[in-house]
Amino acid sequence: MGPRPVSTMIATLGGQPQVVTFALDALLERGEPIGEVVVIHFAPHDPRTRQALERLDREFPNDFYAHAQRPIRLRRVVLRDHHGPLVDIVDEQTADAVRAHIVEILRLEKAQGRPLHVVLAGGRRILALMLFLTAIVHLDYSDHLWHLYTPRSFLELARDGQRMHARPEDGVRLVEVPFPHWGADFPGFRQLSSIQLQQALPASRDLERCRQAWQRLTPAQRRVLYWIAHNERPQQVAERLGITPKTVDSHLDAIKDVCRELWELPPDHPLSYHNLREWFRPIMPLLAPGGVPDSSG
Repeated sequence: MGPRPVSTMIATLGGQPQVVTFALDALLERGEPIGEVVVIHFAPHDPRTRQALERLDREFPNDFYAHAQRPIRLRRVVLRDHHGPLVDIVDEQTADAVRAHIVEILRLEKAQGRPLHVVLAGGRRILALMLFLTAIVHLDYSDHLWHLYTPRSFLELARDGQRMHARPEDGVRLVEVPFPHWGADFPGFRQLSSIQLQQALPASRDLERCRQAWQRLTPAQRRVLYWIAHNERPQQVAERLGITPKTVDSHLDAIKDVCRELWELPPDHPLSYHNLREWFRPIMPLLAPGGVPDSSG
C-alpha cells in the first residue's frame, strides 16, 4: 500500500485561532499528510477575528508550519458576495451569498484532486451548519468531516489563542462526523446546486463583459485568471502552474488589455490583479464549471 496522497484541511474561523492548530495537530498525529490549510472567515472588522488571523499567521511563516517543522501552506479565504467582503450573515441575501461562496470553495478544492478534511469547529455556528450542508453534496468518500472536542477546563486555558497546541493529557481530540454522501451517490444534487448558484447571480453588463472576456482568452490565460479569481497572488499562480512570474505578468497584461477594450477604458487605464479578482470571482463557477480550465489548445 503506497503513501497517502497529500490532503487539504478546511476550517471556519471566528475569534479562536487555536481550533485550527488543534485540529491540524490531531490530523498530523493520525498520519494525514496535510499540505494546505484553508481558513474560511468573515471580513476581519471584528478585532477578535483580526487578532485570530494574525495569531495564525505567526504559526505559518513563509508557508511553513513551525510547530510540526514541515511545509504547510495557510490560505485565508474571506467570505464575500458580488459587492465585496461580508462582515456577517444579516439577512437571506447574505446567507445565500455565503452558501454560494462555500460551494465555490469546495468545488475549487475538489478540483485539486486532494482528499479534504473539513473541520466543523470554529467561527459562527451558522457557518459550520452551512459548511456541513454543502459538504454532503460536494464531498466524496475520500473526504472527511470532523468535530473537535476540547474539554471545558482546557477550553478556558486556551481561549483566544493563549494555548495554540495541546498536549495528550489535555484531552483534545478529533471525532469523525458520519455524513450522507448525497453528491457522490446522486450526482444530480451537484448539478442542481450549480443551477441554483447561477440563478442567484445578478444579471448585469459586467456579467456579460466577463463572459466575453473569458471567451477571448487563451487556455493559458484562462488558467491564470482562474487562480487570480480564487485569491492567488501572481507569484503563487506562477508556483502553482509551474511557470515563471514573467510569464504570469505577460498573461495578466493580455487579460487587462481585453478587459480595457470591453469595459471601454483608455489603453493606459491602470488595472491590477485585484480588479480582475473582484470582477471575475463571483461568476467563475459559471465560466469554469468543471474547475481548473484545461491548459491544452
